[in-house]
Amino acid sequence: MATTMSKTTGLATPQGDRSETALNAAEHKLLAQALQRADEARETIESAVVTFGRWALVNVFADDARAALEARHENPVWLALRARAGGPTLRLSERLLTVALLIAARDKRITDEAWRSLDAGRKELLLPLGDERAMRKAAQHVTRMKMTQRATRAYVGALRAEAGQTPAQRLTPARLVGRARKVRAALTEAGLQRRSVAMVAKMGDAQRAALKEEVDALAAWVAAMKGALGA
Repeated sequence: MATTMSKTTGLATPQGDRSETALNAAEHKLLAQALQRADEARETIESAVVTFGRWALVNVFADDARAALEARHENPVWLALRARAGGPTLRLSERLLTVALLIAARDKRITDEAWRSLDAGRKELLLPLGDERAMRKAAQHVTRMKMTQRATRAYVGALRAEAGQTPAQRLTPARLVGRARKVRAALTEAGLQRRSVAMVAKMGDAQRAALKEEVDALAAWVAAMKGALGA
């Protein structure tokens, strides 16, 4: 089957792909099985990461969350693990190694139910906030809004930008206004909302879920901007 290059992902995608609404009964059943197995794989991976992180915290850092967060680069066993990460004796990336430990350390110190109820993937996305009070507050918002990982990533990015934790990357007030204007113009084109609503009614479950992730991400950005503007 011929392929084209996706403008949004840069990945090759098959030409002539049918929408989910065109799937026949057997294909719908196969899709459901694939989604179930993919979710089971995610749960298995996340469970293994969390389990290893807890083991490392208890055994390598004597269950000392502060040491794991602030002095791990002084721990000889941890340094030896990092040196082996990604190699033949430890086929686990340094990033995943560190994420497992940091989640375990934050789990020990953050007792808020909203944080504890999050999956490992969304906890990882909140780690860059650094401050546990900010993580706890963000976890409450993410849980309350039922944010997906994509929406959570956008929300955290907005929070970090608001706090000055990320470089502006040539962003000026005029350019920010210009970008917001372009997004608004693209989404409020005459008749587009009406056509979009009609299109949603024709979407399959997977397409609806994908669109919801994008809308949630946009909503998180808008909420952060309105907060900054005091609106």
